[in-house]
Amino acid sequence: MLRTVRIAVMVVSVLVPAGLSARPDGSPNADVPDGAKLYRQSCAACHGVEGGGIDPESPVYRNFDPPPALLTDPMFNSREPDADWFLVIKEGGGALGLSRQMPAFEAALTDEEIHAVVEYLGTLADTRGYPPGDLNFLRPISVIKAFPEDEALVLSSYTRPEDDDEESELETTLYWARRFGKRYQGEIKVNHVSQGDRSEVSEIELGFKAPLSWNKERLRMWTAGFEAEIPVDGGDDPEILVPYLSLAQGLSDSFTLQGTLRGEVPTDDAGDGEAKLSLVVHWLPSESPRSVSPALEAVVAQPFDGGATEVSVLPQLFFGLSKLGHVALVAGAEVPLTDLDYDVRIHTFLLWDIADGPFWKGW
Repeated sequence: MLRTVRIAVMVVSVLVPAGLSARPDGSPNADVPDGAKLYRQSCAACHGVEGGGIDPESPVYRNFDPPPALLTDPMFNSREPDADWFLVIKEGGGALGLSRQMPAFEAALTDEEIHAVVEYLGTLADTRGYPPGDLNFLRPISVIKAFPEDEALVLSSYTRPEDDDEESELETTLYWARRFGKRYQGEIKVNHVSQGDRSEVSEIELGFKAPLSWNKERLRMWTAGFEAEIPVDGGDDPEILVPYLSLAQGLSDSFTLQGTLRGEVPTDDAGDGEAKLSLVVHWLPSESPRSVSPALEAVVAQPFDGGATEVSVLPQLFFGLSKLGHVALVAGAEVPLTDLDYDVRIHTFLLWDIADGPFWKGW
């Protein structure tokens, strides 16, 4: 009798949890949100049953300015992180500086249901080969971002030399990058230097990068790239070739790690070059694009000729300026930890993510 009771208890312990996860007919549990069904109920009227938008010939189409986003576009579908999709569904388009015709579903859907919708949205386009937006981390100062972007920046670097007899230097860089294909990026930089009586365009840089691998679940991406620094001031400075490998790694919901290992190789004498490792950790205290995120960056440079290793640290702040987060300001101070020829180097840059719309959008 006792043995029979034990067997019955074991059977119940197996069957009851199974009954909680699925119905007898094998269909999903009603407690698990159905993203596809929720999309059809809440989103299809504006974005189309399969995400392709409303027929331009429909009278309803004229009521939208701008038209609802095409969720079937793989570039658009893939490049934004899930957190942004979640935020715009929950709080509405106006919360991110987008169309106010995009309603907020905070009162209609639970967070779990919104997450289910976001997961379903990712199935509406064939995004194979496109890097996921969840790996699009904040841009730091020294580390080269792994994620390919469409963006424009104005960067500046002010260096105060250790020797009081030397003039301080201000370097300003105009930077433009453009994605092409599914995952490639080309870029161009124009550098201007001011030091004492000297004020001139010093060099042009051309670059290319491509993600090698990524894993959305592990929040990891590896990217290889190449830059060529070409002097234009008419001096004897050689061209410098810069191959590099970059890493993006999510550590948690609030912290990210990024790093770049690069070589800086002069074309006239490779022995005069150096290897440089840059690492940065960002703290993300808020999911809002308009927030302040502190970061600590470290830079280690080792000359190829065996000279002394150079080490500096670069605390910095990332300020999201627009509601959409597509315009941002970064400022930091680089302080040497070894014997270098400067006391402090101040870095700033203004970033505009071109893909998210005009500079003035979403303020």
